[in-house]
Formats: sequence, structure tokens, C-alpha cells
Amino acid sequence: MKRILYTILAFATLLSVTACNDWLDVSPETEKKKEEMLSKESGYKNVLTGAYIRLKSTSLYGEQLSYGIVEMLAQHWNNTSSGSLANYLKKYDYRASAVESAFSSLYGNLYKVIADVNGLLEEIDANKEVFSDNNYELIKGEALALRAFCHFDVLRLYGPMPTNLPSDAILPYVTKVSIVPNSKVTYQEFTKQLLADLSEAESLMKDRDPICFNSIAKLNGTASSDDTFWNYRQLRMNYYAVCALKARVHLWVGDKDEALKYANLIIDAKDDTGKAMYRLGNSDDCASGDLTLSCEHIFNINVQDLAATSIGKGRGDIYQKTQSTLRKNYYSTGTTDIRYTLMWENVYDSYWWTYNNYFQKYMQSNGMPSLAQNTIPLIRLYEMYLIAMECSDLTTANSLYETMCVARDIPSVEIADAAQLQNLLVLEYNREFYGEGQAFYTYKRLGIEKIIDSNEPGSAATYVVPLPKAENI
Repeated sequence: MKRILYTILAFATLLSVTACNDWLDVSPETEKKKEEMLSKESGYKNVLTGAYIRLKSTSLYGEQLSYGIVEMLAQHWNNTSSGSLANYLKKYDYRASAVESAFSSLYGNLYKVIADVNGLLEEIDANKEVFSDNNYELIKGEALALRAFCHFDVLRLYGPMPTNLPSDAILPYVTKVSIVPNSKVTYQEFTKQLLADLSEAESLMKDRDPICFNSIAKLNGTASSDDTFWNYRQLRMNYYAVCALKARVHLWVGDKDEALKYANLIIDAKDDTGKAMYRLGNSDDCASGDLTLSCEHIFNINVQDLAATSIGKGRGDIYQKTQSTLRKNYYSTGTTDIRYTLMWENVYDSYWWTYNNYFQKYMQSNGMPSLAQNTIPLIRLYEMYLIAMECSDLTTANSLYETMCVARDIPSVEIADAAQLQNLLVLEYNREFYGEGQAFYTYKRLGIEKIIDSNEPGSAATYVVPLPKAENI
């Protein structure tokens, strides 16, 4: 029998989680029933917070779907240990038991987050009267957007290549908490429901989200209102994050007009003072220790123990590349690109007589800006520029790229045709989002046959991660 892990048991587990401060605070001896917990506004806030806690776990975006397994798929890390997960994924060996187990866990954990917000969404419309101010619209909007966010990454991993779509059902789009297995739907129905969730979230949050009438500095520094639950909006699926996700999804489904519209909405967004809501990061940000360029973050997560990890220390056998590989595949000798000069540390290995580059983007250092500490970006402004480039005419694409090159301290190049543009986009998604988990999806979306630093051809066998065995019974 199918065993997708998004049953009511997931919601019951959420209700029994213990934590502190503004996280869930439910004592073990008083496990609350769903109906009781969701009879108050505070209950909805706790459930939504619980979904974010699960989202940022190492089993999801706190590692595996940012700098972990999805980066192994992009061939971004060393793969030296025989029998390791990274080594199997160098060959895209999805039959290895370690690989099957890892992707089965990812699949289940994404649907657990979906179960968390579905439990909330099933009750919220019947309890509108318990909400103050715009909290009904904001909580429902965030929940819908989180449901879409997780479903989209299920699609990007386990779904078909957009260049090779099947006519049969592919994956379940889950909107109810149930012990009954959910049926798979077609690609067209899946993406239709996904975009419907995002459109509803956008409508609910527009002109209500505090980010629509405050600067990031205000939201991150002082209370935007009497309800401090809505501060630090970059840590939440805020209004602009919804719009940025719509740009990402529309690009995936091939609707370039809509993708461009939403990408430009983010690029042109202004705060309450008339200044740009987001700006491209530069070498000055890096010099302060802000290597993830938090001024670009539209949606991010805070991982409190990041400093204790090997990637947070800027070390680790896996989080490195040889200097020769980086220069051959991504950067030329003598490059001034801040993504190479400031985000990699070059170290001589006397044993192997070679230089290795250790990845520094998530290195936690003394004196770094507080908002950059322990932060992993999930959606950034630079991606909106890349989407706008891909969806615009060549003149506009060249103008956008010139702006991007200034921020990254590299000379601009003249893009002459569509083929050159695509090659540049693939290279940029790799250089820019190293350690952030976006490059593999770009290869898959565009159907790229040559994966950088891989001997395996890009194809459906490479890009479509098999569903867990239990889902095919």
C-alpha cells in the first residue's frame, strides 16, 4: 500500500512538539486535540511556526535541499569516498540503497511540511472570527505559499523534465490531511494547483503583509506593529517571496511573460522610503563577513547550529573543489569575480601537491552582520535578474547582465544570440548559487545534455529522481 508520509499522524506529532520562546510550547501531558489548538489565533501561529521549524531541519533546507544532496546532483562537491552518497550521485546511481533511502526521506519530509500546513488550512476558514487585524489573511497566505513551495521542489526533483512531459499522472498534489493515500495527478493538473495556491496567497497578502509598507531594516530591527510575530519577514514566506516563487514556477512551466512580470516586480520593489527593497550584494558585503549577501534575500532560513558544521567552519573534506577544476569549469585564471576570490579559500595540499579550494559562503565569522549569521538563502534577488534576462529581448538581457557584472566585480560580455544566453545562464546559476541548491534544477529545466564536471549525459535518467518504491506499489 502506498505510504506517503503526509497523514494525520504528522499533524499529531506537530501538536506534541516541545520548544521555547515563540516556538511551539505544548506540554507532553496535555497533547491538545487539533480542534482545541486551532480554536485560537495563537494555535494557528504555533502550527505555522512548527512548519517553518520542520522546513529548516537538516533533512530539508537546513542542509539536504540547500548545500547537501541537491548540490551533489549538480556535481558541486568532491566525491572521493568510495561508497559515499556523493560518490553514488557522481554517477547518478539512483539504485544504490543509500541513495534510495536518502531520497525516500526527502520525499517524506517535504510531504510532512505539507501535512503541517494542510491541517491549519482545513480549519482556518471556519474560524475567521478568532483572528485580529490582517492575521487571517497573512497566516492563510503563508500556509498556502509553503504548501506550494514544498510541492514545487517535489516536482523539481521527482517530476518529469519540462522538455519531456508525459501524459499520465506523475505526483500527488496534497490539499487534505488524510490517512487515505492521495492519488497522483497529471503534470498539467499539478502545476495548475500549485499556481492556484500561489495566486490565492498573493491576493491574501498583497497590501496586508508588513513588508509591503516597511523597509527590511524596520522589519528586522523594531516591531512593525503591536504584533511582533510579523517581524523578520525574510525568514517567512512573505508577499515578495510569494511573487518571486511565482516567477520561478512560471519559468519552469514555460510562461516567460508571467515569469518576467513577477521577476520585475521584485527587482523594482520599493520600501516605504522609496528605496529599493532589495539590492545586489557586492564586495563590501563580503568584506563584512556577509558572504550569502543578505541584502538580496527574499526568503531565507536561520539554522542556529550552522557555525558548528564543517560548512559553517569553511572546512570539510566534501565542501571543496580543486583549484584547477574551478578555473577550468567556472572561472578563468586571474578572475576578479567575488564569488571566487571572496567565497573560496585556496589551500595548498602538500600530500597531493595540489591546491584545493574550500567553500566559504556559509562560514561563520566574528563580527559578521547579525542578519547574516547562520543564514541560508532560499530565494535571492540575483535569481530574479537571471529570470528577467532569460525572458527578455537581447538588448534588455545585456543591460541587466551589465548591472549584475558590476555587482560581482567582473567585466560584462555582449550576448549575441539565444545559444550564448543559455550557456551564460547555466554558468551563472552554477557560479551564483553554489551551495544553495539551484544549479541542478536549471540543468533539468533546460534539458542540458552536458553537466559541468560530470561524465554522465544529462537525460531523463539523470534528472528524474525515482519515486520511493512504496509509492509505486
